[in-house]
Amino acid sequence: MTIKTEHGKFECRDLTFKDRRALHRLEVQAIDKDGNFQQDKYYDVIEWVMDFAFANPEKDLSHLDDVQIDLVLTEIYTAYKKPPKKKS
Repeated sequence: MTIKTEHGKFECRDLTFKDRRALHRLEVQAIDKDGNFQQDKYYDVIEWVMDFAFANPEKDLSHLDDVQIDLVLTEIYTAYKKPPKKKS
């Protein structure tokens, strides 16, 4: 899948059902008992996204600074969380 961001277009691996469930498990672990999102656990989520989406994250993202990388990974994460479009 191709993800377009303000920092460029990125070719990312498609998320399978099994991979989506693994990502969901990380998301659940990022929520504390009061329902608040733990920032440090969020980085575990986007690191997983980076390692999953790119065969060589260093090659694909090293031209960006860390904030830009986080923004790109967040956009990829958001794309992964959108349900697939149903065919009519």
